[in-house]
Amino acid sequence: MKVLNSEEMSLADRRTIQELGIPSLVLMENASLAVARVIKGKFPEASKVLVLVGKGNNGGDGLACARHLKLWGYRVDVLLVFGEVKGDALFQLNLLRALGVEPLKELPPLEDYHLIVDAIFGTGFQPPVKPPAEAIIKTLERTKVPILSVDIPSGLSADSGKLYTPSVKANITVTFQFPKICHLLHPASKQCGELYVAHIGIPEVFVEDVRREVILRVEPPKREPDIHKGRAGHVLLVGGSVGKTGAIIMSAKSATRAGAGLVSVGVPQNLNPIFEVALTEEMSIPLPGEDFLYYGAWETILKEQDRFSVLGIGMGMGRTEEGQRLVLKLLEVWEKPILLDADALNNLADSKRLEVLKERGSPTILTPHVGEFERLSGLPKEDIIHNLMDRALEFAVNNKCYVVLKSSRTAIGTPDGRCFLSTRGTPAMAKGGVGDVLSGILSALVGRGFEVEYALKLGVFLHGLAGEIAEREKHTESVRALDLVEYLPNAYRSLETGNYGLPFNYLY
Repeated sequence: MKVLNSEEMSLADRRTIQELGIPSLVLMENASLAVARVIKGKFPEASKVLVLVGKGNNGGDGLACARHLKLWGYRVDVLLVFGEVKGDALFQLNLLRALGVEPLKELPPLEDYHLIVDAIFGTGFQPPVKPPAEAIIKTLERTKVPILSVDIPSGLSADSGKLYTPSVKANITVTFQFPKICHLLHPASKQCGELYVAHIGIPEVFVEDVRREVILRVEPPKREPDIHKGRAGHVLLVGGSVGKTGAIIMSAKSATRAGAGLVSVGVPQNLNPIFEVALTEEMSIPLPGEDFLYYGAWETILKEQDRFSVLGIGMGMGRTEEGQRLVLKLLEVWEKPILLDADALNNLADSKRLEVLKERGSPTILTPHVGEFERLSGLPKEDIIHNLMDRALEFAVNNKCYVVLKSSRTAIGTPDGRCFLSTRGTPAMAKGGVGDVLSGILSALVGRGFEVEYALKLGVFLHGLAGEIAEREKHTESVRALDLVEYLPNAYRSLETGNYGLPFNYLY
Protein backbone atom coordinates (compact mmCIF):
# COMPACT_ATOMS: atom_id res chain seq x y z
CA MET A 1 0.00 0.00 0.00
CA LYS A 2 1.23 3.49 -0.88
CA VAL A 3 2.47 5.84 1.84
CA LEU A 4 1.73 9.50 1.12
CA ASN A 5 2.92 12.91 2.22
CA SER A 6 0.63 15.93 2.50
CA GLU A 7 1.17 17.19 -1.06
CA GLU A 8 0.51 13.77 -2.57
CA MET A 9 -2.68 13.35 -0.55
CA SER A 10 -3.89 16.81 -1.52
CA LEU A 11 -3.30 16.02 -5.20
CA ALA A 12 -5.19 12.71 -4.93
CA ASP A 13 -8.10 14.58 -3.31
CA ARG A 14 -8.16 17.21 -6.06
CA ARG A 15 -7.99 14.66 -8.87
CA THR A 16 -10.86 12.69 -7.36
CA ILE A 17 -12.99 15.83 -7.20
CA GLN A 18 -11.97 17.34 -10.54
CA GLU A 19 -11.43 14.30 -12.77
CA LEU A 20 -14.02 11.90 -11.36
CA GLY A 21 -16.51 14.58 -10.43
CA ILE A 22 -17.04 13.31 -6.90
CA PRO A 23 -18.03 16.35 -4.79
CA SER A 24 -15.78 17.21 -1.86
CA LEU A 25 -18.81 16.90 0.42
CA VAL A 26 -19.17 13.25 -0.59
CA LEU A 27 -15.55 12.55 0.35
CA MET A 28 -16.14 14.38 3.63
CA GLU A 29 -19.27 12.32 4.29
CA ASN A 30 -17.38 9.09 3.62
CA ALA A 31 -14.51 10.15 5.88
CA SER A 32 -16.70 11.33 8.74
CA LEU A 33 -18.85 8.21 8.63
CA ALA A 34 -15.73 6.05 8.88
CA VAL A 35 -14.61 7.97 11.97
CA ALA A 36 -18.05 7.72 13.54
CA ARG A 37 -18.16 3.96 12.93
CA VAL A 38 -14.80 3.50 14.62
CA ILE A 39 -16.10 5.48 17.61
CA LYS A 40 -19.26 3.38 17.74
CA GLY A 41 -17.20 0.19 17.63
CA LYS A 42 -14.45 1.19 20.05
CA PHE A 43 -16.36 3.46 22.43
CA PRO A 44 -19.94 2.15 22.61
CA GLU A 45 -20.24 3.44 26.17
CA ALA A 46 -18.82 6.88 25.34
CA SER A 47 -22.14 8.65 25.69
CA LYS A 48 -20.65 12.15 25.90
CA VAL A 49 -18.21 13.28 23.21
CA LEU A 50 -16.34 16.55 22.72
CA VAL A 51 -15.30 17.38 19.14
CA LEU A 52 -12.53 19.96 18.74
CA VAL A 53 -12.91 21.56 15.32
CA GLY A 54 -10.30 23.34 13.20
CA LYS A 55 -11.09 25.71 10.38
CA GLY A 56 -10.21 23.49 7.41
CA ASN A 57 -11.54 20.27 5.92
CA ASN A 58 -10.30 18.34 8.94
CA GLY A 59 -12.68 20.43 11.01
CA GLY A 60 -15.42 19.69 8.50
CA ASP A 61 -14.77 15.97 8.97
CA GLY A 62 -15.12 16.49 12.71
CA LEU A 63 -18.40 18.39 12.38
CA ALA A 64 -19.88 15.75 10.08
CA CYS A 65 -18.75 13.05 12.51
CA ALA A 66 -20.48 14.95 15.33
CA ARG A 67 -23.69 14.88 13.28
CA HIS A 68 -23.52 11.10 12.84
CA LEU A 69 -22.89 10.61 16.54
CA LYS A 70 -25.76 12.93 17.44
CA LEU A 71 -28.13 10.94 15.24
CA TRP A 72 -26.94 7.72 16.87
CA GLY A 73 -27.83 9.00 20.31
CA TYR A 74 -24.50 10.28 21.60
CA ARG A 75 -24.40 13.53 23.55
CA VAL A 76 -22.12 15.73 21.48
CA ASP A 77 -20.47 19.10 22.10
CA VAL A 78 -18.31 20.93 19.57
CA LEU A 79 -15.76 23.69 20.03
CA LEU A 80 -14.60 25.81 17.11
CA VAL A 81 -10.94 26.22 18.02
CA PHE A 82 -10.47 29.24 15.75
CA GLY A 83 -13.96 30.67 16.37
CA GLU A 84 -15.16 30.18 12.81
CA VAL A 85 -15.24 27.79 9.87
CA LYS A 86 -15.90 28.22 6.16
CA GLY A 87 -16.56 26.28 2.96
CA ASP A 88 -17.58 22.65 3.41
CA ALA A 89 -16.96 22.90 7.15
CA LEU A 90 -19.51 25.73 7.41
CA PHE A 91 -22.02 23.59 5.53
CA GLN A 92 -21.46 20.80 8.08
CA LEU A 93 -21.83 23.24 10.98
CA ASN A 94 -25.20 24.43 9.68
CA LEU A 95 -26.42 20.82 9.45
CA LEU A 96 -25.35 20.27 13.03
CA ARG A 97 -27.10 23.44 14.17
CA ALA A 98 -30.27 22.18 12.52
CA LEU A 99 -30.06 19.23 14.92
CA GLY A 100 -29.86 21.61 17.88
CA VAL A 101 -26.11 21.53 18.49
CA GLU A 102 -24.57 24.97 19.02
CA PRO A 103 -20.78 25.37 19.34
CA LEU A 104 -19.40 25.98 22.82
CA LYS A 105 -17.93 29.37 23.61
CA GLU A 106 -14.85 28.06 25.44
CA LEU A 107 -13.03 24.84 26.24
CA PRO A 108 -15.03 22.94 28.89
CA PRO A 109 -13.56 20.70 31.62
CA LEU A 110 -12.29 17.69 29.66
CA GLU A 111 -13.04 15.25 32.47
CA ASP A 112 -16.76 15.81 31.78
CA TYR A 113 -16.41 13.73 28.59
CA HIS A 114 -15.92 10.07 27.77
CA LEU A 115 -14.13 10.75 24.47
CA ILE A 116 -12.45 13.69 22.75
CA VAL A 117 -12.34 13.88 18.95
CA ASP A 118 -9.33 15.84 17.70
CA ALA A 119 -10.27 17.42 14.36
CA ILE A 120 -8.12 20.54 14.70
CA PHE A 121 -5.43 20.02 12.04
CA GLY A 122 -5.24 17.60 9.11
CA THR A 123 -2.58 16.52 6.64
CA GLY A 124 -2.26 20.00 5.18
CA PHE A 125 -0.93 21.42 8.45
CA GLN A 126 2.76 22.18 8.93
CA PRO A 127 4.15 22.79 12.44
CA PRO A 128 4.66 24.63 14.67
CA VAL A 129 1.28 25.02 16.38
CA LYS A 130 0.32 28.61 17.14
CA PRO A 131 -2.34 30.20 19.40
CA PRO A 132 -5.15 29.58 20.07
CA ALA A 133 -4.67 25.91 19.15
CA GLU A 134 -1.40 25.74 21.08
CA ALA A 135 -3.04 26.15 24.50
CA ILE A 136 -5.76 23.61 23.68
CA ILE A 137 -3.29 20.97 22.48
CA LYS A 138 -1.16 21.49 25.60
CA THR A 139 -4.29 20.87 27.66
CA LEU A 140 -4.95 17.69 25.66
CA GLU A 141 -1.42 16.51 26.44
CA ARG A 142 -2.35 16.42 30.13
CA THR A 143 -5.76 14.76 29.97
CA LYS A 144 -6.51 11.12 30.71
CA VAL A 145 -9.69 11.15 28.61
CA PRO A 146 -9.33 8.94 25.48
CA ILE A 147 -8.59 10.89 22.30
CA LEU A 148 -9.39 9.94 18.72
CA SER A 149 -7.57 11.98 16.07
CA VAL A 150 -9.05 12.59 12.65
CA ASP A 151 -6.47 11.95 9.89
CA ILE A 152 -3.38 12.80 11.96
CA PRO A 153 -2.84 13.84 15.58
CA SER A 154 -2.92 17.62 15.59
CA GLY A 155 0.52 19.17 15.81
CA LEU A 156 2.31 16.55 13.71
CA SER A 157 3.44 16.92 10.11
CA ALA A 158 2.18 14.26 7.72
CA ASP A 159 5.52 14.49 5.91
CA SER A 160 7.92 12.99 8.45
CA GLY A 161 8.41 10.90 11.54
CA LYS A 162 9.52 13.90 13.59
CA LEU A 163 7.79 14.39 16.93
CA TYR A 164 6.71 18.01 17.20
CA THR A 165 5.62 19.63 20.44
CA PRO A 166 2.99 20.35 21.35
CA SER A 167 1.10 17.58 19.59
CA VAL A 168 -1.84 15.38 20.45
CA LYS A 169 -1.12 11.89 21.75
CA ALA A 170 -4.06 9.92 20.42
CA ASN A 171 -5.40 6.57 21.54
CA ILE A 172 -6.75 6.02 18.04
CA THR A 173 -6.13 7.73 14.70
CA VAL A 174 -8.42 7.30 11.70
CA THR A 175 -6.79 8.37 8.45
CA PHE A 176 -8.21 8.27 4.96
CA GLN A 177 -7.44 6.05 1.96
CA PHE A 178 -3.67 5.78 2.51
CA PRO A 179 -1.35 5.94 5.53
CA LYS A 180 0.82 9.03 5.74
CA ILE A 181 4.51 9.10 6.61
CA CYS A 182 3.91 10.24 10.20
CA HIS A 183 1.66 7.25 10.86
CA LEU A 184 4.44 4.75 10.22
CA LEU A 185 7.75 6.36 11.20
CA HIS A 186 8.91 6.77 14.77
CA PRO A 187 8.82 8.78 16.91
CA ALA A 188 5.75 10.52 15.40
CA SER A 189 3.87 7.25 14.95
CA LYS A 190 3.88 6.74 18.71
CA GLN A 191 1.44 9.68 18.91
CA CYS A 192 -1.07 7.91 16.66
CA GLY A 193 -2.09 5.03 18.90
CA GLU A 194 -4.12 2.36 17.11
CA LEU A 195 -4.25 3.26 13.42
CA TYR A 196 -7.23 2.85 11.09
CA VAL A 197 -7.02 3.49 7.34
CA ALA A 198 -10.49 4.09 5.91
CA HIS A 199 -11.40 3.78 2.23
CA ILE A 200 -13.30 6.91 1.18
CA GLY A 201 -13.44 6.56 -2.61
CA ILE A 202 -10.08 7.83 -3.93
CA PRO A 203 -8.85 5.59 -6.79
CA GLU A 204 -5.43 3.91 -6.55
CA VAL A 205 -4.62 5.14 -10.05
CA PHE A 206 -4.31 8.69 -8.70
CA VAL A 207 -1.28 7.73 -6.59
CA GLU A 208 0.56 5.56 -9.13
CA ASP A 209 3.52 7.93 -9.14
CA VAL A 210 4.02 7.81 -5.36
CA ARG A 211 7.29 5.97 -4.75
CA ARG A 212 6.74 4.90 -1.13
CA GLU A 213 4.98 1.69 -0.08
CA VAL A 214 4.47 -0.15 3.18
CA ILE A 215 4.98 -3.91 2.97
CA LEU A 216 1.81 -5.60 4.20
CA ARG A 217 2.41 -9.12 2.91
CA VAL A 218 5.12 -10.98 1.00
CA GLU A 219 4.53 -14.06 -1.11
CA PRO A 220 6.42 -17.01 0.42
CA PRO A 221 9.19 -18.53 -1.73
CA LYS A 222 8.75 -21.86 -3.48
CA ARG A 223 11.27 -24.63 -4.02
CA GLU A 224 11.17 -26.57 -7.25
CA PRO A 225 10.82 -30.33 -6.69
CA ASP A 226 14.08 -31.07 -8.51
CA ILE A 227 16.21 -28.47 -6.69
CA HIS A 228 19.52 -29.51 -5.13
CA LYS A 229 22.02 -27.70 -2.90
CA GLY A 230 24.05 -26.45 -5.82
CA ARG A 231 21.02 -24.73 -7.28
CA ALA A 232 19.86 -23.28 -3.95
CA GLY A 233 22.70 -20.75 -3.88
CA HIS A 234 26.23 -20.78 -2.50
CA VAL A 235 26.77 -17.82 -0.18
CA LEU A 236 30.24 -16.46 0.57
CA LEU A 237 30.44 -14.34 3.71
CA VAL A 238 33.68 -12.44 4.30
CA GLY A 239 34.61 -10.76 7.56
CA GLY A 240 35.62 -11.47 11.11
CA SER A 241 38.44 -9.99 13.16
CA VAL A 242 39.89 -10.56 16.58
CA GLY A 243 37.16 -9.96 19.18
CA LYS A 244 34.41 -9.95 16.53
CA THR A 245 34.26 -13.52 15.26
CA GLY A 246 30.69 -13.94 16.50
CA ALA A 247 29.26 -11.54 13.92
CA ILE A 248 30.05 -13.62 10.87
CA ILE A 249 29.17 -16.84 12.70
CA MET A 250 25.66 -15.49 13.27
CA SER A 251 25.44 -14.42 9.62
CA ALA A 252 26.49 -17.87 8.46
CA LYS A 253 23.97 -19.65 10.68
CA SER A 254 21.16 -17.37 9.54
CA ALA A 255 22.07 -17.82 5.86
CA THR A 256 21.77 -21.58 6.25
CA ARG A 257 18.49 -21.34 8.15
CA ALA A 258 17.11 -18.89 5.57
CA GLY A 259 17.48 -21.49 2.83
CA ALA A 260 20.92 -21.20 1.22
CA GLY A 261 22.10 -24.47 -0.31
CA LEU A 262 25.71 -23.89 0.74
CA VAL A 263 27.40 -21.31 2.96
CA SER A 264 31.12 -20.54 3.21
CA VAL A 265 32.89 -17.97 5.38
CA GLY A 266 36.13 -16.28 4.39
CA VAL A 267 38.06 -15.23 7.50
CA PRO A 268 41.57 -14.20 8.61
CA GLN A 269 43.70 -17.32 8.49
CA ASN A 270 44.86 -17.21 12.11
CA LEU A 271 41.22 -17.07 13.27
CA ASN A 272 40.08 -19.94 11.05
CA PRO A 273 40.29 -22.58 13.85
CA ILE A 274 37.56 -20.68 15.71
CA PHE A 275 35.21 -21.07 12.77
CA GLU A 276 36.10 -24.72 12.26
CA VAL A 277 34.85 -25.34 15.79
CA ALA A 278 31.87 -22.95 15.78
CA LEU A 279 30.37 -23.95 12.42
CA THR A 280 29.15 -27.43 11.55
CA GLU A 281 27.06 -27.04 8.39
CA GLU A 282 29.00 -24.10 6.98
CA MET A 283 32.48 -24.22 5.45
CA SER A 284 35.42 -21.90 6.15
CA ILE A 285 38.07 -20.46 3.86
CA PRO A 286 41.29 -19.13 5.46
CA LEU A 287 42.18 -15.78 3.87
CA PRO A 288 45.33 -13.66 4.12
CA GLY A 289 45.25 -11.81 7.41
CA GLU A 290 46.33 -11.89 11.03
CA ASP A 291 43.58 -10.77 13.42
CA PHE A 292 41.95 -8.87 10.52
CA LEU A 293 41.72 -9.32 6.76
CA TYR A 294 44.52 -8.06 4.54
CA TYR A 295 44.04 -6.33 1.22
CA GLY A 296 45.58 -9.31 -0.56
CA ALA A 297 42.58 -11.45 0.38
CA TRP A 298 40.84 -10.14 -2.74
CA GLU A 299 42.90 -12.40 -4.99
CA THR A 300 41.88 -15.57 -3.15
CA ILE A 301 38.25 -14.43 -3.13
CA LEU A 302 38.27 -13.60 -6.84
CA LYS A 303 39.78 -16.96 -7.78
CA GLU A 304 36.84 -18.65 -6.06
CA GLN A 305 34.19 -16.38 -7.62
CA ASP A 306 32.71 -19.02 -9.93
CA ARG A 307 31.78 -21.20 -6.94
CA PHE A 308 29.54 -18.58 -5.37
CA SER A 309 26.28 -16.84 -6.22
CA VAL A 310 26.62 -13.87 -3.85
CA LEU A 311 29.21 -12.18 -1.64
CA GLY A 312 28.31 -10.68 1.74
CA ILE A 313 31.10 -8.72 3.38
CA GLY A 314 31.72 -6.66 6.50
CA MET A 315 30.31 -8.56 9.49
CA GLY A 316 32.87 -8.24 12.29
CA MET A 317 35.47 -7.08 9.76
CA GLY A 318 36.92 -4.15 11.69
CA ARG A 319 37.81 -0.68 10.40
CA THR A 320 41.32 -0.71 8.97
CA GLU A 321 43.19 0.77 6.01
CA GLU A 322 43.62 -2.77 4.66
CA GLY A 323 39.87 -3.23 4.99
CA GLN A 324 39.17 -0.05 3.05
CA ARG A 325 41.34 -1.19 0.16
CA LEU A 326 39.83 -4.68 0.23
CA VAL A 327 36.24 -3.43 0.10
CA LEU A 328 36.98 -1.03 -2.76
CA LYS A 329 38.82 -3.71 -4.73
CA LEU A 330 36.02 -6.24 -4.35
CA LEU A 331 33.47 -3.64 -5.45
CA GLU A 332 35.57 -3.20 -8.59
CA VAL A 333 36.27 -6.85 -9.47
CA TRP A 334 33.39 -8.93 -8.04
CA GLU A 335 30.97 -9.51 -10.92
CA LYS A 336 28.04 -10.99 -9.01
CA PRO A 337 25.67 -9.51 -6.41
CA ILE A 338 27.48 -8.12 -3.38
CA LEU A 339 26.08 -7.14 0.02
CA LEU A 340 27.92 -4.69 2.25
CA ASP A 341 27.18 -4.60 5.96
CA ALA A 342 28.71 -3.27 9.17
CA ASP A 343 32.43 -2.50 8.80
CA ALA A 344 32.35 -2.90 5.02
CA LEU A 345 30.08 0.15 5.08
CA ASN A 346 32.30 1.96 7.56
CA ASN A 347 35.39 1.19 5.49
CA LEU A 348 33.61 2.42 2.37
CA ALA A 349 32.58 5.62 4.17
CA ASP A 350 36.14 6.12 5.46
CA SER A 351 37.50 5.76 1.92
CA LYS A 352 35.23 8.55 0.62
CA ARG A 353 34.99 6.62 -2.67
CA LEU A 354 31.24 6.20 -3.05
CA GLU A 355 31.53 6.66 -6.81
CA VAL A 356 32.68 3.04 -7.06
CA LEU A 357 29.07 2.01 -6.36
CA LYS A 358 27.85 3.62 -9.57
CA GLU A 359 30.42 1.79 -11.66
CA ARG A 360 29.30 -1.72 -10.78
CA GLY A 361 27.42 -3.81 -13.32
CA SER A 362 25.86 -6.24 -10.83
CA PRO A 363 23.48 -5.55 -7.93
CA THR A 364 25.02 -3.85 -4.91
CA ILE A 365 23.18 -4.00 -1.59
CA LEU A 366 24.02 -1.80 1.39
CA THR A 367 22.50 -2.65 4.79
CA PRO A 368 23.37 0.26 7.11
CA HIS A 369 21.87 1.14 10.44
CA VAL A 370 21.33 4.85 11.03
CA GLY A 371 24.85 5.48 12.36
CA GLU A 372 26.49 3.79 9.39
CA PHE A 373 24.20 5.63 7.00
CA GLU A 374 25.11 8.91 8.67
CA ARG A 375 28.77 8.20 7.88
CA LEU A 376 27.98 7.17 4.31
CA SER A 377 25.60 10.00 3.45
CA GLY A 378 26.88 12.85 5.60
CA LEU A 379 23.29 13.57 6.67
CA PRO A 380 22.41 14.35 10.31
CA LYS A 381 21.16 11.36 12.27
CA GLU A 382 17.85 13.00 13.23
CA ASP A 383 17.11 13.84 9.60
CA ILE A 384 17.69 10.21 8.63
CA ILE A 385 15.41 8.87 11.37
CA HIS A 386 12.60 11.32 10.60
CA ASN A 387 12.80 10.78 6.81
CA LEU A 388 13.84 7.14 6.68
CA MET A 389 12.03 6.22 3.47
CA ASP A 390 12.96 9.26 1.42
CA ARG A 391 16.61 9.18 2.49
CA ALA A 392 16.97 5.49 1.62
CA LEU A 393 15.33 6.11 -1.74
CA GLU A 394 17.45 9.15 -2.59
CA PHE A 395 20.73 7.43 -1.72
CA ALA A 396 19.79 4.32 -3.70
CA VAL A 397 18.96 6.35 -6.80
CA ASN A 398 22.00 8.62 -6.56
CA ASN A 399 24.43 5.73 -6.08
CA LYS A 400 22.75 3.07 -8.24
CA CYS A 401 22.46 0.55 -5.43
CA TYR A 402 19.94 -1.04 -3.09
CA VAL A 403 19.77 0.36 0.44
CA VAL A 404 18.31 -1.52 3.39
CA LEU A 405 18.20 1.26 5.99
CA LYS A 406 17.67 -0.12 9.48
CA SER A 407 16.08 1.80 12.32
CA SER A 408 13.02 0.97 14.45
CA ARG A 409 11.49 0.50 11.00
CA THR A 410 13.39 -0.75 7.94
CA ALA A 411 13.28 1.07 4.60
CA ILE A 412 14.38 -0.54 1.34
CA GLY A 413 15.45 1.90 -1.36
CA THR A 414 15.90 0.69 -4.94
CA PRO A 415 18.07 2.14 -7.71
CA ASP A 416 15.00 2.63 -9.91
CA GLY A 417 13.50 5.04 -7.38
CA ARG A 418 11.11 3.17 -5.11
CA CYS A 419 11.00 2.58 -1.39
CA PHE A 420 9.41 -0.21 0.64
CA LEU A 421 8.89 0.12 4.38
CA SER A 422 8.70 -2.83 6.76
CA THR A 423 7.02 -2.20 10.10
CA ARG A 424 7.68 -5.75 11.28
CA GLY A 425 9.83 -6.24 14.33
CA THR A 426 9.89 -5.39 18.00
CA PRO A 427 11.98 -3.44 20.53
CA ALA A 428 13.23 -6.84 21.70
CA MET A 429 15.43 -6.84 18.58
CA ALA A 430 17.51 -3.92 19.85
CA LYS A 431 20.45 -6.23 20.53
CA GLY A 432 23.92 -6.70 19.09
CA GLY A 433 24.09 -9.23 16.28
CA VAL A 434 20.54 -8.76 14.99
CA GLY A 435 21.88 -6.91 11.94
CA ASP A 436 24.39 -9.70 11.27
CA VAL A 437 21.51 -12.17 11.24
CA LEU A 438 19.67 -10.00 8.69
CA SER A 439 22.75 -9.86 6.44
CA GLY A 440 22.91 -13.63 6.41
CA ILE A 441 19.22 -13.92 5.55
CA LEU A 442 19.46 -11.38 2.73
CA SER A 443 22.62 -12.95 1.32
CA ALA A 444 20.91 -16.34 1.28
CA LEU A 445 17.83 -15.06 -0.55
CA VAL A 446 19.79 -13.05 -3.10
CA GLY A 447 22.07 -16.06 -3.55
CA ARG A 448 19.06 -18.24 -4.27
CA GLY A 449 18.66 -16.24 -7.46
CA PHE A 450 15.48 -14.42 -6.50
CA GLU A 451 14.91 -10.99 -8.01
CA VAL A 452 16.76 -8.61 -5.69
CA GLU A 453 13.77 -6.45 -4.76
CA TYR A 454 11.74 -9.51 -3.79
CA ALA A 455 14.65 -11.04 -1.88
CA LEU A 456 15.13 -7.89 0.19
CA LYS A 457 11.43 -7.47 0.98
CA LEU A 458 11.14 -11.14 1.89
CA GLY A 459 14.28 -11.11 4.04
CA VAL A 460 13.42 -7.98 5.97
CA PHE A 461 9.87 -9.21 6.54
CA LEU A 462 11.02 -12.66 7.74
CA HIS A 463 13.63 -11.09 10.02
CA GLY A 464 11.00 -8.92 11.71
CA LEU A 465 8.54 -11.80 12.01
CA ALA A 466 11.21 -14.00 13.60
CA GLY A 467 11.88 -11.25 16.15
CA GLU A 468 8.19 -10.96 16.99
CA ILE A 469 7.89 -14.72 17.46
CA ALA A 470 11.05 -14.83 19.58
CA GLU A 471 9.63 -12.10 21.81
CA ARG A 472 6.41 -14.06 22.33
CA GLU A 473 8.27 -17.28 23.09
CA LYS A 474 11.02 -15.73 25.24
CA HIS A 475 10.64 -12.23 26.70
CA THR A 476 11.19 -8.71 25.42
CA GLU A 477 14.29 -8.31 27.58
CA SER A 478 15.73 -11.74 26.85
CA VAL A 479 15.71 -12.12 23.07
CA ARG A 480 19.16 -12.77 21.56
CA ALA A 481 20.24 -12.44 17.96
CA LEU A 482 20.53 -16.21 17.63
CA ASP A 483 16.92 -16.56 18.80
CA LEU A 484 15.95 -15.00 15.47
CA VAL A 485 17.84 -17.77 13.69
CA GLU A 486 16.03 -20.32 15.84
CA TYR A 487 12.61 -18.91 14.98
CA LEU A 488 13.15 -18.36 11.26
CA PRO A 489 11.27 -21.61 10.49
CA ASN A 490 8.31 -20.28 12.47
CA ALA A 491 8.51 -17.03 10.51
CA TYR A 492 8.40 -18.94 7.23
CA ARG A 493 5.37 -20.86 8.52
CA SER A 494 3.62 -17.61 9.48
CA LEU A 495 4.36 -16.25 6.03
CA GLU A 496 2.70 -19.29 4.44
CA THR A 497 -0.38 -19.22 6.66
CA GLY A 498 -0.77 -15.43 6.80
CA ASN A 499 -0.86 -15.74 10.58
CA TYR A 500 0.46 -12.29 11.42
CA GLY A 501 -1.09 -8.90 11.99
CA LEU A 502 -0.99 -5.77 9.87
CA PRO A 503 0.36 -2.38 10.98
CA PHE A 504 -3.12 -0.88 10.81
CA ASN A 505 -6.79 -1.74 10.50
CA TYR A 506 -8.20 -1.23 7.00
CA LEU A 507 -11.83 -0.13 6.67
CA TYR A 508 -13.60 -0.66 3.34
